[in-house]
Amino acid sequence: MNKFPISPLFIPANKLEWIAKTFEKGADSIILDLEDSVPENEKSQAREDLYLHLKENNYEGNLIVRVNPVSDKIGQEDIKVLTQTSLSINAFMLPKVEESSSISSLPDVNLIALLETPRSLKNISSIAAEKTVKGLALGGADLSASLGSTMDWDSLLYARSKIILEAAINNLFSIDSPFMDIENLKALGEESKKAKMLGFNGKAAIHPSQLEVITDSFLPNEAEISEAKEIIKAFNQSSSAVIAFNGRMIDQPIILSLEKRLRLVGIDPKNID
Repeated sequence: MNKFPISPLFIPANKLEWIAKTFEKGADSIILDLEDSVPENEKSQAREDLYLHLKENNYEGNLIVRVNPVSDKIGQEDIKVLTQTSLSINAFMLPKVEESSSISSLPDVNLIALLETPRSLKNISSIAAEKTVKGLALGGADLSASLGSTMDWDSLLYARSKIILEAAINNLFSIDSPFMDIENLKALGEESKKAKMLGFNGKAAIHPSQLEVITDSFLPNEAEISEAKEIIKAFNQSSSAVIAFNGRMIDQPIILSLEKRLRLVGIDPKNID
């Protein structure tokens, strides 16, 4: 991945003309959806068209392809076709992945496990430990339907917390579930900030109007970037395990948090001015 996907936007994989337009609207990542967005009788053609399009076109932003479930032949065929030639695909998102065994048999490519069933949460530790898994994402709509719960923040807090814990243990990035009320940008901002506070690196979007709110909620501003650089420099120049900076105690855990802040905007914390 070029960097953590902060506001990956879902678009149908059979709407290839939307890719360039979506990046122009501010998406740092696009999730091309071969699963729910494409009718069953169009899936094979959509896959072939996507392959031909990406064979002839390159994109600078992150391109993620959500394939069909790899527990079915069609999902396995999605990955087989789209990995037969080097394409500008940064990762494949695996929907409804429930067992690590369904991952270990796949090609050696970057994978994002979409956790959206009770069984996927039960087996999250083994799924997250697979070496090809680079990120974890919450599929709140399907999970809440399975649980019989609402999609409210508190209803899925346990699932979110499990994802953050396993992402931290396995050094993976994490993507929170989309917010479905497209017109309620205020509530989107509130939920995005909660997701960031919990530890998520980004939140998926389902409409371009959500991109700015999500990005502003997750990305540090210029003052926060500058502060992080200054603190890291001061800490690295000190021989002590703990330093004082503007009245704050700074130790290694805080440095690690500040380094993550810089990585969100593509800055290497080990190589700052």
